[in-house]
Amino acid sequence: MEQIQDPIPLILIDMAGFSILNEDTQIALVKRLQQGIRESIQPMIGGADPDKIIGRHGTGDGYFLFLEGYSIPVAMRFAWNLEQFLHVDKKRHPGEEPLRLRIGMTWGKVSLIGDQYHGNALTQAERLINHDWIKEVLQKRPDHPLVLVASAPFWNRWNQHPRKSDSNLAFPEDRPWIEETLIVKHEDAIPCHIQVEPDLFSQIHNKISSLIPWLKSLRDRTMYIRIEGIGSSGGNQQANRYPIETLFTPLKTRSYRDTPKGNTERQAILEGSEAVNLATLLPQHRHLFIEGQPGTGKSTFLHLIAATLAKDWLGEACPEGGTWRKRFLGMEDSNPLAMPLFLKLWELAQLLVQVKPPNKADDRYRLLDLLQTTPDAHNDQAWRKDWEQRLTEGTAMLLLDGLDEVADVTVRDRMFDVFQNAVTHWPKCPIIVTSRPISAEMLESMGFHRTVIDPFETPAIQEFINRWSKAVFNQASNTLPIGEANRHADLLGNAILNKPAIRKLATNPVMLTCLCIVHWNEGQLPEGRARVYDKVIEWLMRSRKRLRKEHGYTDRFALAAFTKIALTMMGPGPNDKKAAFDLDEAATIALPLYQRHILQTAELPQVRDWVHFECFRSGVLEETSRNKLRFWHLTFQEYLAARALAEMDKEDWWPIIDRQLVNPQWRETVDLFPGVLLKGGDRGVDELLSRILKKYPGQSLNEMALKAGILGRILEPLNVYDYQPEPAIKTLFRQALARSLELFTPEGAASVPIAQRLPAAEALGQGGDPRLADDQLQQSMIPIPGTNICLGKYLVTVMEYQRFIEDGGYSNPEFWQEDHAWTMRQAEGWNEPDNWPEQVDHPNRPVVSVSWYEACAYCLWLSKERKGSFHLPEENDWQQAAAPDGRIYPWGNEEPTPERANYSDGRIIAPSPVGLYPMGDGLYGHCDLAGNVWEWSASPWAKGGNHGKYGPPKVVRGGSWVDLTSILRPGYLNVLGAGNRLDNLGFRLAAPASLQGQVSSPHK
Repeated sequence: MEQIQDPIPLILIDMAGFSILNEDTQIALVKRLQQGIRESIQPMIGGADPDKIIGRHGTGDGYFLFLEGYSIPVAMRFAWNLEQFLHVDKKRHPGEEPLRLRIGMTWGKVSLIGDQYHGNALTQAERLINHDWIKEVLQKRPDHPLVLVASAPFWNRWNQHPRKSDSNLAFPEDRPWIEETLIVKHEDAIPCHIQVEPDLFSQIHNKISSLIPWLKSLRDRTMYIRIEGIGSSGGNQQANRYPIETLFTPLKTRSYRDTPKGNTERQAILEGSEAVNLATLLPQHRHLFIEGQPGTGKSTFLHLIAATLAKDWLGEACPEGGTWRKRFLGMEDSNPLAMPLFLKLWELAQLLVQVKPPNKADDRYRLLDLLQTTPDAHNDQAWRKDWEQRLTEGTAMLLLDGLDEVADVTVRDRMFDVFQNAVTHWPKCPIIVTSRPISAEMLESMGFHRTVIDPFETPAIQEFINRWSKAVFNQASNTLPIGEANRHADLLGNAILNKPAIRKLATNPVMLTCLCIVHWNEGQLPEGRARVYDKVIEWLMRSRKRLRKEHGYTDRFALAAFTKIALTMMGPGPNDKKAAFDLDEAATIALPLYQRHILQTAELPQVRDWVHFECFRSGVLEETSRNKLRFWHLTFQEYLAARALAEMDKEDWWPIIDRQLVNPQWRETVDLFPGVLLKGGDRGVDELLSRILKKYPGQSLNEMALKAGILGRILEPLNVYDYQPEPAIKTLFRQALARSLELFTPEGAASVPIAQRLPAAEALGQGGDPRLADDQLQQSMIPIPGTNICLGKYLVTVMEYQRFIEDGGYSNPEFWQEDHAWTMRQAEGWNEPDNWPEQVDHPNRPVVSVSWYEACAYCLWLSKERKGSFHLPEENDWQQAAAPDGRIYPWGNEEPTPERANYSDGRIIAPSPVGLYPMGDGLYGHCDLAGNVWEWSASPWAKGGNHGKYGPPKVVRGGSWVDLTSILRPGYLNVLGAGNRLDNLGFRLAAPASLQGQVSSPHK
């Protein structure tokens, strides 16, 4: 370690705004600053070379100067000379980025450790010039290119130095200096002198110091995530709070371009940009509108912004070094620190209702009115002037939360007037507005950039699980037992991610939190979806129990009312289900229960007040618009409706179930109903199955298929409950299942129209489609005459692809042999196809949203699994199967009809179970060669080229459910980059013809 033995003058020079400039500009500024340092020191060292005389050490955004052997007045005069140089430099480089500097002057020793210089004096200088007040001094003086700060040791020595007044060295006496003590990180107080006009600094000092209590209050209100009802090893549940940065998981959003009128929702989504980290949009868009479904993290994100900016204003040390805003929001330190102004828009709505035009205009000043009502704010003009000045200058950030909570359309329109006025008069001010999905045209017309929060994908779910596990173990033991936290994260991840129905819930951050809490309190997630929803609802009810009691309500009443409202919203008819409900209707339904549980003489207005109360952050109900409500998650409505049915007598619930058994809108409720019934024992489920068999006594193919599908759908999820049906029911189910396979023959399909085949086939998939069993693979590979290959009869299905995922196919590079395959899988974060939880609900549909690379990986995995040789078909082999004799379509020359293929005219608007159109089969028996989903081939596009980030172009064949008649012709060729993943794109297997008879059973 080299040490300068005696204290010396030290100067730290920092270039303001340097890090955000492009590389060429940075290089130019560094060269200009180097020239300035030479010219400024030269007059005081004679003819000596300044580069050799002065120790100059780069710091990234500037330099440390070690003036060893020179006096304090020399250092002071150097600073004055440098200021004069900056004025000259600006004239030399008109139109270019100006040099603007913060200069700290101190006195002390310096040590060299490795290649870094250290010392208390250097640290002190760095803290001084990085203080927000010093940054603001420079910002407030656009004509002054630098601001000088002298530490107390430096100032004292300069003030006492005999050559202080030397005309060749002295700093101009007419330049004002003020004495101040700056509070820096770790609450250290550093006395110093600042070269600044007293009036200007007084303004900065007074407004910042007076805002400190208010900023602390804002920090305290936003820095934690509070979670109710967390227990400890089965003990009492309690409210815990966690620092927001420990649990907050970065949100991904998509920004949408405007689309022409008449475009479908699907087209609008396809025109959207790729998902990006929401925080990256903050510096890109001054006016940002963040849209998201309930529970997606909109408000939490604004809390994170408010808390991190407030902590930086208060000078709090970030545990990981640097600033809070840089660490958690990616904001550059060199940019002016914005003051966070966090407001809830429902409170602004109340303010607007209280005072209306013409008594007071709906303008930007309404926001200042609301600011002065926030905790620890002062109701005086000084505060308003301070805030307005910051808003005008763009050094404040308006965080406006919950536009959707303003249900009154008239009040919302008045609020838009406030926004418009604010945008017009405060054009430099960053403004962020959050809302659930609403009409955004007004905000977009003001220049707000609209971005929509994506659901959590698997990596985000896993990240939250990891954060959660560390947080709860840290709080439970006041230390962080890494091993225990990691083990808990593994268990929790398996419980959530390995069950598609549960993972579908986990795509919502609040629902994911519910699942984590249930798992923590119970030690596991219950088996069976009905039990999981039961525990989630139980936790939501418990978390609000105290608040209900304070308002005179009870959990028992609330839950009874929720179930009754949910069942009513499901509707009596096939198309009567409502996702939103009139608030007065809900109150009317709940009135008898209110009179029974709460107050016998109650009337509708009192119940209406209760409904409003539950809509405000209960996690069960929410208000969507004026006098409309809905359940916070549609699954809650469907589960609570099933719960309401289970509480009835069988003579009351069966007529309802009878009408809705095959109603798609009731599917989730019907599927959940048996699991809820089992809370009372097996008898209720036995009764349900017996009544279904009585409902379909006939032996027609249609009835047998419906019977098999419905029974299979109900029995499959009951496996986790260890329920066993009576032997007679099992026998009848097996008979119906065997008969239902006739649906997939031309004769069977001719007797049952597609509108009836489709639900039966879907139900068959839910119950376990025997065509797709492991031992059926050999029979499903059909040879193609004139070639040396056999081609899969069916497209590869969801249930088949799921085996690849569960066997670790995405984590084993052995299966990703194609050029760039493994690299792309890692870069894109692929662990399953897109929308996988939704796909798993349809096991016998073709798997979609898989890239060419994933299809090839599946083939290699299956080849190893079955000791065969599977691959994608070449396009010529596929063509031979689809049109071996020159026919126009795979079935012949007749034009397509919705009975032959799944294409646009069929209006199914989704992939369909494989083989559902046997009248459209090819000559050799291959299914779905036209329509349903496009099929990857092994063939590259003859013209070559590259599809950008999607990689080399590959031929796809067959058309899909969205396509027109002409595209179903086998001769139609399409081309896609190998990395494309579309919801109408799948694949089928090919193998050598010799594979027939050689395929082994799967490894056990």
